[in-house]
Amino acid sequence: MYDVIVVGGGPSGSIAARTLAQAGVKVLLVDKDFRRVKPCGGATPSKSFEEFNLPLSAISREIKVISVISPLGYRIDRQLNGGYFAMVQRGMFDRFLREQAQKAGGDLAEAEFLRIRQEGRKIHITVIENGRERNIAADFLIAADGINSRTAGALGLKSLPGVYTLQEEVEMQAAEDFQRLTACEFWFAMSHAPNFYSWVFPKKDCIDIGTGSVDGKTLKVLMKNFKARRRISGEGRQIVYRLPLKQRDSLIHGNVLFVGDAAGLVMPLSYEGIYYAMYSGRMAAEAIISGMPGDYEKQWNKKFRRQFKIMERLKKYFFKNDKRIEQMFYIHKRENVQEASMRFWLEKDTGISSFLSCLDFFKKIPS
Repeated sequence: MYDVIVVGGGPSGSIAARTLAQAGVKVLLVDKDFRRVKPCGGATPSKSFEEFNLPLSAISREIKVISVISPLGYRIDRQLNGGYFAMVQRGMFDRFLREQAQKAGGDLAEAEFLRIRQEGRKIHITVIENGRERNIAADFLIAADGINSRTAGALGLKSLPGVYTLQEEVEMQAAEDFQRLTACEFWFAMSHAPNFYSWVFPKKDCIDIGTGSVDGKTLKVLMKNFKARRRISGEGRQIVYRLPLKQRDSLIHGNVLFVGDAAGLVMPLSYEGIYYAMYSGRMAAEAIISGMPGDYEKQWNKKFRRQFKIMERLKKYFFKNDKRIEQMFYIHKRENVQEASMRFWLEKDTGISSFLSCLDFFKKIPS
């Protein structure tokens, strides 16, 4: 018997479990495979480490410059003043977060989730652990098991729509300037990233490249087009994964609270997920601790929903074609727009919503 079961051992689930354990709540974190490494670019703002009290030793590389390149080749290089992008190795990072939850007093179980049922006010789940079925009961369950949430499926909820991404890690010598690369690059063009972007992220000992599309069948062609444009000749191991395109209609289903990718909490347009995963995990845990679990969704929507809706509108407008993307770059020539964007990405400045809504170009974008 536990107070709370957390299903999923990524950033959202681990931060939720740690928050609960630190408050003296009896919590169990369940994950099918603690050795699994989620495909991910691994970039999160340095604010994540400050806000969630994470040691800097978990950062594999600090990136203080970002470069964005338009379809026609116009380039904006921006120094990240007042912060940086922290690059993390997801396997190591996720393991560290789980260990924090365990040190705080939470229990861990490497077990596969099978089914769920509710009896009275209790939630009962069945898992397979060490080849045997195990039944576990709790007052609440936090579903942190990703876009393909088995918890959601067991509850009869619809799966979330997603965008497919193809990630590849290549040697630094695979392109002529990779050894000197110190910036995260974001490349835009419909020829290699329709309704998305392609990326080049320098990590500790390799380069992470990728691209995305809502049509998973086109990914290999899109990656080929991008590598040709970026002059990347090397080959690496390719992994396909999905990111959610929208927030769930409801983040709460009875005594089950959805967080992270399982809740669809990935920022539109930028597709940033790690920060929002950890924030939602902590917020759901705090709502349970306070005795007001229903406040979780209200608090999330109050803080982030307007930002997400604005970014969704921007994505739909600018990602329509290359001409619109060039328009986005033209707007970002303005220093005040660049400053506001950096505050949004690095500091999570909620004032960006008001700022954007006042711009003339934004008023013309249909809802």
